[in-house]
Amino acid sequence: MPAVLKTEFIKLFRKKEFNMVLTLEIVLICTLFDLRALTYYKAPTSELPSAYQMWIGYINSNVRFIDFSYIGDIYYLFFLTLPASIVFADTYLEDKKGNVLNFIITRCDKSLYVLSKGIVVFFSGFIIIFLPLLLDQLLYIIAFPLYAISEVNAGNPVYDKYYLTQIYFKNLHTLNPYLHNLLYIFLDGFFGGTIAVLSYAVSFFKKVNRYIVVVLPTILFLTQNFIFALLGKTNYCLSYYLNVSPSIGGLDYKVFEYSILGVLIASLFMIVLNAKGEEI
Repeated sequence: MPAVLKTEFIKLFRKKEFNMVLTLEIVLICTLFDLRALTYYKAPTSELPSAYQMWIGYINSNVRFIDFSYIGDIYYLFFLTLPASIVFADTYLEDKKGNVLNFIITRCDKSLYVLSKGIVVFFSGFIIIFLPLLLDQLLYIIAFPLYAISEVNAGNPVYDKYYLTQIYFKNLHTLNPYLHNLLYIFLDGFFGGTIAVLSYAVSFFKKVNRYIVVVLPTILFLTQNFIFALLGKTNYCLSYYLNVSPSIGGLDYKVFEYSILGVLIASLFMIVLNAKGEEI
């Protein structure tokens, strides 16, 4: 299995889509950083927010880039699903359509091959989501103070003020808001890996095309958020579990955990049933 995993990881890092999407994500993050940071150009030091508040996943209406407040919402609706599906989730479909699947199976157990691909697909989704979000936070750490002067002078950290009383993982946030943001970055990466596995599972269906493999998880994600928002059940919208949303009450991360677990189990069933019944 280590040899198969090594081969698949090499294929991932050499894959054109992976490198293109990662590059575009980095360019996008840097561009958004420039736009948001410029709103504080020549601003008094006392007006600068802490770097953790500037992170794209930290929804805070009290910082100055209010005109760019929608950017985080758009990023979290589209750029945590599409990139994860594009980079490597169609790898099985490519092997099948490229007529190399028979060649591979004669030299490697099919179950081992499918499992190894699934593991690498998960990490491809994790990496493509995790790295840009981590880079975004690091850029603000370089450009902005770790803790704003107002927080230090007043002895009353911003993250303890009344408008953040509904923040989830509050104890960790109070201990260290950067660890709190890092936890969300890991959760987002895990979500990206789960989306990639779902796309991978869809690729096992007969007569499925690459477009469906790439787009379907994003459609399902948007539909889920739209339906529950329409019903007034925003605490069931998965997008609100992916960023720091102090304005959304009633969040329970069991909803997120069960959703992720459900998607992974459903993906496993789709892969097993379709792979078993497929003629190679």
